[in-house]
Amino acid sequence: VVKNARDIIATSLNADKDEIYFTSGGTESNNLAIRGFLNANKRLGNHVVTLKTEHPSVLEVYKHLSENGYTVDFIDVDREGIINLEQLREVLCERTALISILLVNNETGVIQPIDDIIKIKNETKKDIAVHVDGIQAFGKIKIDVKNSGIDLLSMSSHKINGPKGVGAVYVNKKRKVNPIIFGGGQESMLRSG
Repeated sequence: VVKNARDIIATSLNADKDEIYFTSGGTESNNLAIRGFLNANKRLGNHVVTLKTEHPSVLEVYKHLSENGYTVDFIDVDREGIINLEQLREVLCERTALISILLVNNETGVIQPIDDIIKIKNETKKDIAVHVDGIQAFGKIKIDVKNSGIDLLSMSSHKINGPKGVGAVYVNKKRKVNPIIFGGGQESMLRSG
């Protein structure tokens, strides 16, 4: 059942099945993607970027990072809730390691222009990773991780009528992520428990 679920998720995202890792839910998926990536890629820099309108499971991680040696830029959104792309362009720099974007806002339904965000990122520094909180989007809108340039994507089962207490994270196999929970080595040593 677990193998079949992993295959279904991977196929729906245009990912490989060994790029899907199960977690305890969306909050853990966001934490694993952000903290796990930054812990594994300190050489990329200590600057991170997100939106002011992110879900608390991202905002609180970024607040923690700002108190622990990271420079954090919280990007504004316009009246419609869309990211200020010019502000994003201005803050990206050689020290930027990660951008986290909530693809579909859980309160307003606004869909962020992920293709434009990735284009700006590529014009600045190609090895900046892009984490997408896809919890409200997964299963509702088409997400193609390979063709879009998304490096990390968080998902939650209960948002698509699955069981509560189950989430998943897509990790592009070209990216390294360290575990944030240690134990018996489940989920290919990335998420024990």
